[in-house]
Amino acid sequence: MRRQLFSIILSLIFASCAATLPYATDYPLTQELFHSRDGILTGKVPQGWFSSSDDTLAPALILWLIREDFSAALTVREIKLDQLSVQHVEKEGLELLAHISAGLHDENLPVKEIETQEFKINENKFCSYEVGSGVKRKRFVVFFTNGKYYECEARPLKGIWTGTDLVRLFTTQQTILSSLNF
Repeated sequence: MRRQLFSIILSLIFASCAATLPYATDYPLTQELFHSRDGILTGKVPQGWFSSSDDTLAPALILWLIREDFSAALTVREIKLDQLSVQHVEKEGLELLAHISAGLHDENLPVKEIETQEFKINENKFCSYEVGSGVKRKRFVVFFTNGKYYECEARPLKGIWTGTDLVRLFTTQQTILSSLNF
C-alpha cells in the first residue's frame, strides 16, 4: 500500500513539473511537404493551407504557409543575433530568445511583460508567447536548430476571428511545429 501511494505521489510531482503543450498537435496534415528557403526545415502542409513558393517569399522569410482562403498565415524567419546575444541565449535559454523576438516587433507591449511558455515536442525545445488582445492576437514560437535561431509566427490576416478560430490557428501552428524535421 505504501509503495503504491509513494508511486502515485511521485507521478504527480513529475507530472506537475512537466511543461504542457500550450495547444494541441492534432490539426490534420496533408502528405505534401514544405521546405524552408534555407533547406534546414521540412514538414507537412496542413489541410486547407498551401506553401508559398520561393519566388513569392518576402526576403526576410524562409517559410510562408497561407490558408487557402487567405485569411491566415504562418511564417518562419531566422533571428540573427550578434555574438554577445548568442552567448546570453546559450546561457539563459529560449525564454531570453522569446524576449529578444518580442523586442523586434512593435506591439506596444513592454518586453518584460510578455508571458512565455517553454515546451518540448519530439525532444525539440520551443518557447512561445502571444501578443495583441482579443481577436487581434498573434502567437510567436522561437526555437534553435543547426546553429540558427528561428521565430514562427501565426496570425490572422483578414475576416472576423473568434477565440475558437484563434485556438484552431494556434493548434495548426503547433501541429506544424510537431511535423518539423531538421
